[in-house]
Amino acid sequence: MVDRSLKIAIAACVAALWHGEAAAQFYPVTLPNGDFRWVWGEPVVDERQKRSLSDISSSGHEGGFACELNGALRPGSRIDQIELRRLEMELSISLYFIQAATRLMNELDYQRDLDWAVLDCKLPEAREPDPEAQQERLDRLRERALKRQAERRERRGQ
Repeated sequence: MVDRSLKIAIAACVAALWHGEAAAQFYPVTLPNGDFRWVWGEPVVDERQKRSLSDISSSGHEGGFACELNGALRPGSRIDQIELRRLEMELSISLYFIQAATRLMNELDYQRDLDWAVLDCKLPEAREPDPEAQQERLDRLRERALKRQAERRERRGQ
């Protein structure tokens, strides 16, 4: 009976968390298709509240996204400035920035050290190809191909 109740509770938790972007925030296996913004901790009411002595700030890339992480620790946090800077450095050099940032923010939020944090990720806008630049590039490639073809013909004829 306890085993069945445990399975039902686990299934309910999984179903509650497995909802689009919310699931990705907790289990970042697949990233959203477009720009996204994830928030942890208490919501920020005004800009003055955003500034605190223990600000977290880091940026990085993953999966084509350019991301900015900003946040602050609670005033009674056990994390000192040196540890905070070490965590920021680890995030900034991580190859999987989004996953590392979500793991760290979930951990800090769970430990009640995090006051607030925002991970803002954007996909770069696709550049419209300049027709003139594209034509120049194609002309250069064509010239190079013709030059190589002529060189090969010369080598065969010798």
